Amino acid sequence: MNLKEKYALNHSKMGTRSLYLNERLFKTYNKIINYSLNKELDGVNIDLGSGDKGFTHYCETIGIKSYPYDYPSFNLEEDTLSHDNDSIDFVTLNAVIEHIENPEHIFQEIKRVLKKDGFVFIRTPNWQIDFKNFYNDPTHIKPYTPISLENSLKLFGFNTIFLEPGLIGKKWFWWNLPNKIKWRIASLISGGTKSILFVGKKQID
Repeated sequence: MNLKEKYALNHSKMGTRSLYLNERLFKTYNKIINYSLNKELDGVNIDLGSGDKGFTHYCETIGIKSYPYDYPSFNLEEDTLSHDNDSIDFVTLNAVIEHIENPEHIFQEIKRVLKKDGFVFIRTPNWQIDFKNFYNDPTHIKPYTPISLENSLKLFGFNTIFLEPGLIGKKWFWWNLPNKIKWRIASLISGGTKSILFVGKKQID
């Protein structure tokens, strides 16, 4: 069993707080879409790098069909999503993209399966404020900054809807603060606040 398989196995075990944490994550995603576009997050989801499948389990408690994908049964750099073109409403990658050496393939797949108004949600560590800890996880491969993440997603065919600190479960007030202040605050709080939270919408060619 290689390192990636051991990591995937370890993260496939559901913890006691998994549903609660994924409920907060979903509600934050929904808040962003509601505030930014006056829409509710619904329909069909793909959760890539699904780990313990907690996000999928929570989605299904509120009537959203969710398909979990994770290594080793699915290789994000090689495999094809088993869904039709233009059939998925939103795709989530929570603490996943930093584990992918070459993300171009999976984002081609994401763009293929998303509907014309579909969304992609990404959380990843912010190299600018958490670089000292990034490689403490031996499966981390590729670090991102807010600018590099936005530029990458633009090249992959996604328009930016939201690019902010990963303040999950917080009031919108925090994201309305000036950039310098809110990223500084995020850097001082322990945990996932040191991450980048990106929401993109599929570009129509």
